[in-house]
Amino acid sequence: MMSRHHAVDGLLLFLLGTIAFLGFDDTYAGWTYLVAGVAGLLLGILIAFVGRGQPVVVLAVAMLAAFFVLGGAVALHGLGNLSFLPVPDTLGTLADNSVHGWKRLLTTLPPVDGGALLTIPYILGLVAGCVGFALALRVKAALPPVLVAFALLAGVILLGVTDPSKTALLGALFGALAITWLCIRGMRARALAAGGRRLSRTAIGAFLCLGAAGLAFLAGPLLPGLAPERTVLRGEIEPPFNVGQYPSPLAGFRVYTKGYQTPEDDRRLYEKDLFTVSGLPEGTRVRVAAMDSYDGTVWRAANDSGETEGPEDTFQKISSTLRNPLADGKQVRGTITIGEDFGGVWVPLPTALTHISFDGPDSDSFRYNLATSTGVLPSALKPGDSYSFTASVADEKVGKKSETWSGGSPIGDEAAQFQALAAEYAGGGDSPITNALAVASKLKEEGTYTDGEPPNQQYPAGHTLRRLADFTAKGGQLAGNDEQYAALMAILANQVGVPARVVLGAVVGSDGVVQGKDMHAWVELRMSDGSWATLDWSEFMNTEKPPEQNAPQPEELVTGKVVPPPAPVRPPATSGDPLDESVNQKANSRPDGFTLPGWLVAVFTYVGIPLLLIAAVCGAIIGAKIWRRHRRRTRGTPVARLSGGWRETLDHARDFGVGVPAGATRREQASTLSASPGMDGAPGLALLTDTTMFGESGPQDDEVEAFWEQVGTLRSSISDSRTRWQRIRAAINPLSLVPARLFRKP
Repeated sequence: MMSRHHAVDGLLLFLLGTIAFLGFDDTYAGWTYLVAGVAGLLLGILIAFVGRGQPVVVLAVAMLAAFFVLGGAVALHGLGNLSFLPVPDTLGTLADNSVHGWKRLLTTLPPVDGGALLTIPYILGLVAGCVGFALALRVKAALPPVLVAFALLAGVILLGVTDPSKTALLGALFGALAITWLCIRGMRARALAAGGRRLSRTAIGAFLCLGAAGLAFLAGPLLPGLAPERTVLRGEIEPPFNVGQYPSPLAGFRVYTKGYQTPEDDRRLYEKDLFTVSGLPEGTRVRVAAMDSYDGTVWRAANDSGETEGPEDTFQKISSTLRNPLADGKQVRGTITIGEDFGGVWVPLPTALTHISFDGPDSDSFRYNLATSTGVLPSALKPGDSYSFTASVADEKVGKKSETWSGGSPIGDEAAQFQALAAEYAGGGDSPITNALAVASKLKEEGTYTDGEPPNQQYPAGHTLRRLADFTAKGGQLAGNDEQYAALMAILANQVGVPARVVLGAVVGSDGVVQGKDMHAWVELRMSDGSWATLDWSEFMNTEKPPEQNAPQPEELVTGKVVPPPAPVRPPATSGDPLDESVNQKANSRPDGFTLPGWLVAVFTYVGIPLLLIAAVCGAIIGAKIWRRHRRRTRGTPVARLSGGWRETLDHARDFGVGVPAGATRREQASTLSASPGMDGAPGLALLTDTTMFGESGPQDDEVEAFWEQVGTLRSSISDSRTRWQRIRAAINPLSLVPARLFRKP
């Protein structure tokens, strides 16, 4: 039967844990996270109560059993018809998420749908409930169980988001309850007078707690030294996804042009249906990818361009719903269906996605970059795949009165050779945006358009430094298509002080069908508020003006030193295909030889590693006890070694669940021990301890050695009177490693 004191401890721990879990409100979507966390909290409290008086290892085994047996019903109930039962699939999902779920949670853009990631609050609640209530039952000190609640709150904060809501209110409630619990346990430990006096003290303490919480709620935000943002793990980790492994879609732009033919067959994507868009207004821009980094070879999507603080400009896994800071315009619903001639990893999407659901593809691998509105599906889109979305389709255009960003450029010194050309084209305008628009006007005025079709085969694809240097060589003529013009426009805009990036995509027509001829590359310029405005391809490129056939050959390159870049990149055969997969194949290849079966790897991962960890913990406990016994027997004065022998006897008895009054004399302690099996020699050993220690000449070394022989005999007698399982449990019981003064009298 649970006593009134225990009921109070359990209730306060439950309330503190519930308040702590409310900190996940901005991390998870819906309330399922709270159900999983609270259920784990209640199960942990129940396990600690039922297992009171049992060794710690028993509680650990009970928690492990509860996690796997009930985890499906608590955390995975919505994932399948049998997910609430401890069937193999459920056990595997629980084991996988107990190890890898933390990484998935931190690398998924909030709010997280839940699903298998509800395992995280379930684990936190189970551990916090069991450990916190076990300490409340076993430890007299007021602070330890309250610290467990604080540890749970700290874990929720670290796993949460940087800017949560209701932090002041939740913090005030948590602090008030925590202080109240400390006061109650403190008064209980001091055994204050009962009756009205105790009630009066409790009422005064509760009043002071509420007053302190209210004062903290009002004055806390005004205190000096507060950090502008709280520290969370989400902002410190680097998401385990490398978008650089995929080729730049801009380098394969020529596959969409009229004269291009794939080497494998006679397919021409120029008039092929790439994908079909429904639900979006005519004229909406659908972006395949935004490329915000130039390395001298290609414009590509960066893993972390440094445009924003935190993980917003990295590719992260998302749930079906996400909070998008760019989604401040009109929200529209739409669907995109992939055609027979489009595929690859780049996912066509409008700007500022807020919701997406896939019908066909493996959506678990989808990654999205909030800063560039670019989506990647590593498992690759296939013909017939479809996905629905909600997004903001606001399209801000660049104007002469626009104010541009004064921060850094997305590119480094790789394109510094074009600085003189940028200054020449800009003409010395009165602002960076004026200079950028002048550059665009100059490119459109002097440029000609060709896809390299006959008779213009001398104009190759690519936008490396060498290709762009030839493109702008003096004495020649500007001749190229979207790839060269957009790449050069973005470089020159950066050179005149306007951060720019390249976007590949299409504008939705009246029928919603996007063909190869609809694909274009445009440039986006960063405005003073951090947003990006569109500079349409028609602003810097004249598609109606072909190159002159008898144009003079270029005499010299642009001013500046030309650094030879790597060889030009061959365009891919289809949209999104790798430019050259040989490098990746070599990097990922492994020498032929013996390979472990998949089932054996799974068994080792999910069974072997946990067993090794358990064995390591048990070995550490046994080793600590052996080291302690050796130190007590060999270190210090004879008196200290004699006293250490008696403490060794008491600790050995504690490992078997036999406790003694901490403040009693040795003979009183021995009297208590003698009532247990195998400990009838305890009174004689206690008497020998006192007579040897308080003799006229004091204990001698040979007497201490003889005494320790008696200690060993009594230890063997205690162990022999128990079963094998009891001896194993006592050997790995860490209870005796904790000072006895921290525990209640039995």
